[in-house]
Parts: sequence; C-alpha cells; structure tokens
Amino acid sequence: MIITDKREKIVPMFAGFEDSVLISYAEGRTGTGWCDDPDAPTAAVICAGDFYFTAGDPSFAAEAFKLAENNSEAVFMPAGEGWTQALLALGKGLEKTVRYRTTPPKSHDLAALEALADISAFPEYKAGMIDEDIYTQALRETWSWAFVGNFSDYNDFADNAFGCCITHEGRLICAASCYSAYSRGVEVEIATHPDHRRKGLATAAGAAFIAECARRGLTAHWDAANTMSLKIASKFGYRLKEEYTALCFKEGV
Repeated sequence: MIITDKREKIVPMFAGFEDSVLISYAEGRTGTGWCDDPDAPTAAVICAGDFYFTAGDPSFAAEAFKLAENNSEAVFMPAGEGWTQALLALGKGLEKTVRYRTTPPKSHDLAALEALADISAFPEYKAGMIDEDIYTQALRETWSWAFVGNFSDYNDFADNAFGCCITHEGRLICAASCYSAYSRGVEVEIATHPDHRRKGLATAAGAAFIAECARRGLTAHWDAANTMSLKIASKFGYRLKEEYTALCFKEGV
C-alpha cells in the first residue's frame, strides 16, 4: 500500500462505518490515508494515532498489517467480517476485543456536570486546561500520549483542540481531551495514571471536558474501549448503542 492525499477517493469506502475519527480524516484534520491505487483504490487504511481503519478488499490484509506491526498499541478497526478474518488469519498475534459505541444525550445539564467536575474535596489535586507544559508532559508517556498526540505540535493542538486535566504537584495524572476533532465535534480521550486511579478523577476530568464541549456547541463522541470507560460515560448521559469487534495485539506479543 502507498500513502495518498486523495481523501475523496478512499473516504467513500468507509461509508456506514460510524466513527468521528473518520469525519476528522475526511475534513483533513486527522490521520493518514493508505491504499493500493490512489486513483482507483480497491483497499484502503486510514491511520489515526493507534487506530487503523480498514476497508475494501481484505486480500490486502498483509499489507495493511505492515503499517502497524511495530506498534504494540495498535487497534485495527475492520470494516466488515472479511477484514477481521483476513487479519486474524495472518497469525501475527492479533486477537478480537470488544468495544462499545455510545449515543450522546440530546443535551447536557451543565450544573450537574460542574458538580461532578468539582475536586475541592481533594486539595492535593489541581484541575485546569491542557497548556503547553501539560502538552509536553502528555507526549512523554504512553498512557497520556493520546491526549494530544494526533496534533502536529502544540500550536495545532491549541488552535484546533483542548483538554481538561488534573495535576498532582505539577505532574499530569489525569485528563479528558480531544483524541481528534472536526468542525462539529470531538472524539473523547480519557485516562488516569495508574498510581492515581479509583479516586473518581476520570469522572471529574470527563465532566469538565463534556461541559466545555457543550459550551462550545460541539458533540463529544465517546467510543468506549472497555466497560470502565462505558460506566464513566453513562454518568454523563451516554447510552450504549452497540458492541463491536476490533483487533489488537495479545498481551505479551
């Protein structure tokens, strides 16, 4: 497969695939496109951070896999069972994982969100927005990279995205941010450093972020990687739409 900037040629191949990251790619904001033939593609991959969306002819599975073989955090998002089976058949250590698409509420109760975002009961923590210092910190570690990593630099992030973070003694330990962004919405990225989990910090950061999205008139899309993420989303009025299959590397591979 070869890289292509002809988005208009490969985007239609993903018709019916529901994911806001693909909207961001279609608008030229996020991701890189690959295909077999830029002028008349029959197979395509859209790479955005750790996500690899595949569509078209699954006989190109081996070539698609090469794009991610050195990324242990890779998540393949196959457009159809044919791609799922073709990627698994490669025998390269991929396995099925369940993810959860959600439906956002029609409107948000800002007062309720602000109450959930309140961390005054934990004076050792400080809430704020992702600035240049936090941006730099986020890039340094695997657990936090995705808060800002799909933007070319801090100026790109500051101009096109935002994030709500929580720090401890100046160190980033939790955030909810834009994994990707497009003209009408964002994809939520949320995580907490392992040393600070189970304190409700992700709920606080998430509430602050969803409230900020609402104030800006943006739809915050929430694709949950696990049931914990789904549980947090439900606190903000999100409802499970469907479970779906993605592929990732087996632990230890």
